[in-house]
Amino acid sequence: MSKENRSIHEFDFNLISEYFSFIERQRPGRPDFTMKALIFNDQLIDDSRIADISCGTGRQIIVLTEHAPGFTTGLELFPAFIDHFDRNTSQRDLRTE
Repeated sequence: MSKENRSIHEFDFNLISEYFSFIERQRPGRPDFTMKALIFNDQLIDDSRIADISCGTGRQIIVLTEHAPGFTTGLELFPAFIDHFDRNTSQRDLRTE
């Protein structure tokens, strides 16, 4: 296989995970923007389910957990992000599974 056609399976995801795990936010979605988005959804109820797939260190799902009715779930692939997610939720006394 030539170097120009390398497979994604040869990519070092641990390097990316390690680098981004020390950054507070891994993507757009500032807390104030998340709160503004909640204003536009007046149909959330106590039985609503919210999922953040690829939640990173959990900053956005934490905002949703603290301010939206219902249940929230954060899903993440990288163990380093999950470790930060667990620390972030425990600092706020939020339940995680």
